[in-house]
Amino acid sequence: MPREFEDTKVIIGAIDGVHVWPVSNHKDLRGRLFKVYTDGPHPSFPENFETFEHFFTESKEGVFRGMHFQGAPHAATKVISIVRGEALDFLLDTRKDSKTFAHVQTQALNQDSPVSIYIPEGVAHGYIALREGTIVSYRQNVAFCESCDGGINGSIVENLLPIPLKETIRSERDLHLKEFASFSYTSKCSQ
Repeated sequence: MPREFEDTKVIIGAIDGVHVWPVSNHKDLRGRLFKVYTDGPHPSFPENFETFEHFFTESKEGVFRGMHFQGAPHAATKVISIVRGEALDFLLDTRKDSKTFAHVQTQALNQDSPVSIYIPEGVAHGYIALREGTIVSYRQNVAFCESCDGGINGSIVENLLPIPLKETIRSERDLHLKEFASFSYTSKCSQ
């Protein structure tokens, strides 16, 4: 059941258009094989998705990355998957015309029971690494555009973190992102 924080206007609950699905995970004496995405006649989920970029982040325990998205005119859709370690994932709907605007959805990510998450355009993403060397895979449907890169300060999910936000490891960029209440996306892209 969604709930509203007293100190913000953010509601905890599912976000329209976000899909989470378990990853096929096969272990044997050699290690493991896991399939994070399938397209074609038996897709992982009922959304069309073409990968343009595929990259990975490796994080120390206590790293907080987010909340990031890529806006218009090169808005990005992503599929993220846990590869190694453990994290707590956060999604924030920034789409003002969405029925789930300002909703935050959380998802546990763990290498032992991996999932993938489809993140539509306009949904900001972030996570906190709960283990040393946590690796997250990002597949994106368009090229990265620095001028379209947007973000919201992680304080929006501070009440959901397992440790105080000030004790997390964050990039200089993430430290200076605007608060959600004063956030307005403006692209610097000339296309």
